[in-house]
Amino acid sequence: MVEVVVATGVIAVTLILLLSTIQNSVEISQRSMERSMASYALEEGAEAIKAIRNNSWSTYIATLTAGNTYYLSWSSNAWTTTTSPQTVGIFTRTIVMSDVSRDSTTKDIVTSGGTNDVNTKKFTVTVTWTPQGTTTSKSEELSFYISNI
Repeated sequence: MVEVVVATGVIAVTLILLLSTIQNSVEISQRSMERSMASYALEEGAEAIKAIRNNSWSTYIATLTAGNTYYLSWSSNAWTTTTSPQTVGIFTRTIVMSDVSRDSTTKDIVTSGGTNDVNTKKFTVTVTWTPQGTTTSKSEELSFYISNI
């Protein structure tokens, strides 16, 4: 009888540990999937900015205000920027444009001083989300330069 009780106890502990491991694996997979989706949203944001630039620099890029937060919207078979928040599922993607300054001698991009280059802008795309089952938000960020080509 004691052997049956001990065997039942061992089986119960083993099952509890196994279920706990499975639950942790599912949570890790969920977090990994969310990060992958955020990375795809970042890449899509960068490609959307390039598409907007290709449509018309002077109409769509030059008219943006540096430092303002914008969102991307798919409208009439083209990407546009908007000031209205756009959320897809649990993800919110923001776009911030910054002016770019260049050294007057070397024409290198500089962080302070220099001359404003109206044909080059820096964009920062940020994707923010709150993972399921948590209250703490996560974010991923991608910064890049584009030029009026």
